Amino acid sequence: MNSKSRTYEVLKEIKKASNERGFAKISSTKLAERLGMSQQSGSSYINSLLKEGYIERQLKSDGQHIYLTEKGLGVLYKELNDLLEILDGEQSLQIRGRVKSGLGEGRYYISREKYVAQFKEKLDFVPYFGTLNVVVDAEYQSHYARLRAAGGIKINGFEADGRTFGPVKAFRATIFQTECAVIMPERTVHTDVLEVISTEYLREKYDLKDGDPVTITVSLKD
Repeated sequence: MNSKSRTYEVLKEIKKASNERGFAKISSTKLAERLGMSQQSGSSYINSLLKEGYIERQLKSDGQHIYLTEKGLGVLYKELNDLLEILDGEQSLQIRGRVKSGLGEGRYYISREKYVAQFKEKLDFVPYFGTLNVVVDAEYQSHYARLRAAGGIKINGFEADGRTFGPVKAFRATIFQTECAVIMPERTVHTDVLEVISTEYLREKYDLKDGDPVTITVSLKD
């Protein structure tokens, strides 16, 4: 078994052992038994996952509590995406949430010329210079986690005006039957806010106000 597969197997066992509070109270010895390896190997894998940012650990009086980080969960959700595509052909998901006002940063970033050129080339449209921000409902957080773990359409980063603009990944989507795209930084960032771009000013078109519910259907195909 290669290193990537072993990482997945260890993370899966930690997740299976996790309780409703989001952590696994499990010793290195017990984890090693579940994985069919020596205690020394189990301890080594835990240390490696800690170092690489896949897990966090708290040492308590009743033993160690292990939490999967966003990066660690991403490994599991990527595997889920791949399996669903293979077994069911599922290549889209729905995310529900509520509209929220942003700070105007979206307008600044997506209006950068080198982003705009790539949106036109890879998404086939030039977006309205602003984003619709949607706070994802709690019951759809797992769908959002799956989306963050997916590859998406890569929008390359660049430097301009003495600043660095990082790579972004985009996903074709629809909202109220209007074609749009969901965008997010390629590097995983923990957030519950989804950013939507479209050729149209969606707030105005659909008379959306803060708190209004919306459903977005997102394609996982590149």
